[in-house]
Amino acid sequence: MTIEAKNVGVRFGGVVALAEVSIVVEPGLVTAVIGPNGSGKSTLFNSITGLVPLASGSVLLDGQDLAGAAPHRRIAMGIGRTFQTPRFDPASKVLDAVMCGFYPVRQSGMVSTLLGLPAALREEAHIRSRALEILGDFGLASYASHRLSELSMGHLRLIEVARAVANEPKYILLDEPAAGLTSVEQNKLVAEIRRLAARGVGVMLVEHNFGLIRSIADHVLLLHRGHEFCRGTAVEIEADPRVVEVYLGTSAKVAA
Repeated sequence: MTIEAKNVGVRFGGVVALAEVSIVVEPGLVTAVIGPNGSGKSTLFNSITGLVPLASGSVLLDGQDLAGAAPHRRIAMGIGRTFQTPRFDPASKVLDAVMCGFYPVRQSGMVSTLLGLPAALREEAHIRSRALEILGDFGLASYASHRLSELSMGHLRLIEVARAVANEPKYILLDEPAAGLTSVEQNKLVAEIRRLAARGVGVMLVEHNFGLIRSIADHVLLLHRGHEFCRGTAVEIEADPRVVEVYLGTSAKVAA
């Protein structure tokens, strides 16, 4: 029971974005992907979720090859994800945005929903109740009736994670979810990631905040220029002098 990307290669024209990169996301564990900008982190996410085609290699979900499976099919099979830039209709309300996360796995069809059949109404009420519970987990229940355009970027990122959690995925891929969050919001995010892993969800995380990575990641993969540079625990990665030179040292200089 894993997501397994094996020797994945991705090309954009003549540019090699990923070259023979492999990673395994296991239930109940947090696997982090780090690296400088342009190292291929988001491309690896997109290759797993079907948004970019593979030039080589394969992606397996619980042993099943996902070749040819469209992104919406992968969601229905149990893969949830977020994006670097939250994707919302600014005019939508927060509760509606989270409820959208349930639709890939809802049982009622469009006709029964439009006709207001009893089963569809019961499911809609259940979805609304669960969406409110999820917002409560993130401390955002008081924003349920707000329009997304009224919220900060930090809140939007948390709402996107909440939407990804909504359909109870077996695996969730979080692309820089802590960017722009306050320390309080980061704590809420970390608590939710830990709760997901404790429930047996496999978490794959792209994040530049190495302190956050250190606090929750079981395994870390460092990419550099589309290639695997090294892998290990956060402690092992941080102690590797090559990592300090290629990634952590550069980040520290930028921060300074």
